[in-house]
Amino acid sequence: MTGATGDTGATGATGATGATGDTGATGATGATGDAGATGAIGATGATGDPGSGAIIPFASGLPTSMTTVLGGTLNTSGLIGFGNNTSGVTATGGTINLTGAAGTELNFAFSVPRAGTITSLAAYFSTTTGLTLVGSTVTITATLFRSTTPDNTFTAVPGAVVTLSPSLTGVLALGTISSGITSGLSITVSPGERLLLVFTADVTAGLDLATTISGYASAGITIA
Repeated sequence: MTGATGDTGATGATGATGATGDTGATGATGATGDAGATGAIGATGATGDPGSGAIIPFASGLPTSMTTVLGGTLNTSGLIGFGNNTSGVTATGGTINLTGAAGTELNFAFSVPRAGTITSLAAYFSTTTGLTLVGSTVTITATLFRSTTPDNTFTAVPGAVVTLSPSLTGVLALGTISSGITSGLSITVSPGERLLLVFTADVTAGLDLATTISGYASAGITIA
C-alpha cells in the first residue's frame, strides 16, 4: 500500500542562462506620423546682377533715301521704323516735326513704356544703286531723336549717334556696305517719351555736291 506523499522539497538553485534565440521577423511598418509645423521663411537672397537690357530693332524694309544739297542746310533724311521707312524729311533748325496730315506716312516713332537707360546704338546701310562720288566723300549717320513732352516735335539725343564707316567716295557698286556701333552710353529715358531713328547723309570731305543715297537701313538700340 502506497504511503502519503511527502512535503515538497526546497527550490533548487537557478540554472545557467540559456543561449539567445534567433531574431524574430521584422514587424509591420507603423502608420506615418502627422506632418510637422512649417519652418520659418529663410532670409532673402542677394540681389542678382542686372540684365543686359532689351534690344529695340529697326529695319527699313524697302530702301530709304537721303539727299545732300549744296551747302548742306536742306539735306533730307530717312526715318526708319520696324520694317518700313519714309524719306524726304528735313531736320529744320535741328528739329523734326511729325505732325503730318491725313494719308501722310510719317509716324515712325515709338513710345517708351518704362524708365530705362540707353547703353548702345548700332546701325548698318547697304546701297541699292551704284554711285559716282569722285572727289567727294559722303558720310552716313544714324541718330536717335526724342520727344520728351511727348508731342510731335523731336530733337537729337546728345551722344546717341553712330557714324557709319567706311564713308562713301569714288565709284561705288550696288551693295556697298557701311556700319558702326556706339557703346558705353548712359542716356536715361522716361516713360511716355517718344524715340525716332533718323538716317542722314552729309558731304564731309572734298567737293560739295547734290546727290541721293539710297539703300537698306537697319539699326538697334539697347535699353537697360
